[in-house]
Amino acid sequence: MIASTVTPLDRAKEFSAASPEILPVEWFTEIEPQLEGMWLVKRLLPAQGLALIYGHPGSGKSFFALDVALHIALGWEWCARRVRQGLVVYVGAEGGAGLRNRIAAFRRHHDLQDAIPFALIPTPIDMQDPNADTGRLAETVRTTAKQSGAEPALVIIDTLSKTFGGGKENTDDMATYVANCQRIASEFNCLVMPVHHRPKDAESIEPRGHGSLKGGVDTVILIEAGKTKCAEVTKQKDGEIGDKFLFNLGVVELGTDEDGEAVTSCVIEHTETNLNPIVSPFAQAVGKLSVGNRLVYDQLGELIEAVGEPVPADIPDTEINRNWVCRVTSLEAWRDKSISAAGTEAGHSRDSGKRAFNRALPALRKAGIVRVWNDWAWITHQL
Repeated sequence: MIASTVTPLDRAKEFSAASPEILPVEWFTEIEPQLEGMWLVKRLLPAQGLALIYGHPGSGKSFFALDVALHIALGWEWCARRVRQGLVVYVGAEGGAGLRNRIAAFRRHHDLQDAIPFALIPTPIDMQDPNADTGRLAETVRTTAKQSGAEPALVIIDTLSKTFGGGKENTDDMATYVANCQRIASEFNCLVMPVHHRPKDAESIEPRGHGSLKGGVDTVILIEAGKTKCAEVTKQKDGEIGDKFLFNLGVVELGTDEDGEAVTSCVIEHTETNLNPIVSPFAQAVGKLSVGNRLVYDQLGELIEAVGEPVPADIPDTEINRNWVCRVTSLEAWRDKSISAAGTEAGHSRDSGKRAFNRALPALRKAGIVRVWNDWAWITHQL
């Protein structure tokens, strides 16, 4: 009897070919490490999957996204990092006229004349409802790929809120949105990158909306406003977090309008010089205090300035930094002054003042602004 030379792997391949509905599988001995083609922008944006750019209004997030997009379409290095050139489709769902001017400004600034694989969709779409525009976007990417002769590399959706349809961002509707974006990324083996808003609460550094958004993307980039703007990688699935890119916005004149006034837009100008004022962690912590906690903190500062005593020798060095702290005051005096200050406000009494102090004290200590030892209290960074 002649032994069969057909292996189980051969039979599996024949079965897969005869059964088009079966999902693709990779067998153990066929799996090889992926050494190339992992990055769209080296060590910044993955070649396939989802990324997110977000920031407050006016932070420069759309300028940043467009700058990355056009470098990819051109095949230019971005911040000395290699890119994988390909088709970029930019869904400009917010501010079509302004976005056109930004593209024109980039073209003028870099003196570009030739066509590149970059296509703008200048209209809002619904990417939340699976039966709305996800299929239309896929067909548009497919068509523009044929017309440009380039493989899809990046789809930017600017902004998430303008493409969320009737969904609610703080609910599980976000998971459906992420899934629809992933559908585009999987179909074209490309990166999909929504541009999103940061919560209006300036203290939060998380993207606005349900946690499934940040959890469902591979790369997250936070754009911070300022005299010098900063893009910081806050999540990187297959790389390091913490990379920062500083940039300014340079003005480009495009022409004049019907009244003869200059029409301008801006382009990204990368820099290594940070012109933003340096704010100490202590000052940042004080700046984040609630109104009630700030009132209690201010009472301690006023009391120390008026009747503060030299640091007693019996306070251990492990409890106080004598290089920074020169004077302290009694905890009881601080409590009384805070209660009196709260009681002078409309609608407040000494009882409410006591409750306010009792709430503020642990919060101030946790923030590292105030320390207490026995009956002494002080501000940790007192000059």
